[in-house]
Amino acid sequence: MLRLAGRPVLPCLMLSVAMVNVGRTQGLTSPTADEILARMVVKNAERRAALEHYVSERTYRVEYKGTGGEHFGEMRVHAEYSAPDQKRFTVVSEAGSKLICEKVLRRLVEGEQEATEESNRRQAMLSAGNYNVELVGTEQIDGIRAWVLKVSPKVSTKFTYRGKVWVSEDDFAVMRVHGEPAKNPSWWINRTSFDSRYVRRGEFWLPGKNVSTSHVRIGGEATLTIDYGEYQTLAGKAVRSGEEVSAGVARSREAQLVGGKVGLATLPQ
Repeated sequence: MLRLAGRPVLPCLMLSVAMVNVGRTQGLTSPTADEILARMVVKNAERRAALEHYVSERTYRVEYKGTGGEHFGEMRVHAEYSAPDQKRFTVVSEAGSKLICEKVLRRLVEGEQEATEESNRRQAMLSAGNYNVELVGTEQIDGIRAWVLKVSPKVSTKFTYRGKVWVSEDDFAVMRVHGEPAKNPSWWINRTSFDSRYVRRGEFWLPGKNVSTSHVRIGGEATLTIDYGEYQTLAGKAVRSGEEVSAGVARSREAQLVGGKVGLATLPQ
């Protein structure tokens, strides 16, 4: 056996070769962008079916600096979600510019309510039907390894965007979205960018913080910050896999047929 300084080097060489082979194998078995997206859609559906209720106290804040000086508006909002798609927003307090609170923040909350409607939710959903995706790398966020996808909408609407999405390798959940709206929200806005972060609460991922920056055509910059706060109440059923859900539906259908009932069991949407 070849020795160097009295120690065998062959095992080291073998380890190096083995690690190269492992790297090659991992490279060959890495999922494609389409596979990541497809798996993410399935896992999101499973988590959505399991989530029943949550409550959070959100803070919306806009800071403007420009030709008109410096202004701010802040609104605290009580948000409550109940499955399958009921969201209720209650304004708790307002501070700062009344104009910003009335014309910007309240409309923003109304827009969030509108986005929860089924047709709009489907337009905004990150899926193969709505977006083109490309895998551009991997990164770590808070110690969790994530795939980085470059996304662009197939149809530009006020609910779609272009940019990058970080998807957890652990459970195929969206951890971060950084980009810009597919359509300019207003003529008065020259360009807008946003950075949305999500937090894990048990088996669920929920919005953590959003920072959006808009450049105004007449001069100036507006920064919107949404802090979603602590989720004080979080109730959910155990997240079931697609196979478990399908098996449960099959058993329900069989029971209905045996009992002579009309109709089929339906999955939560």
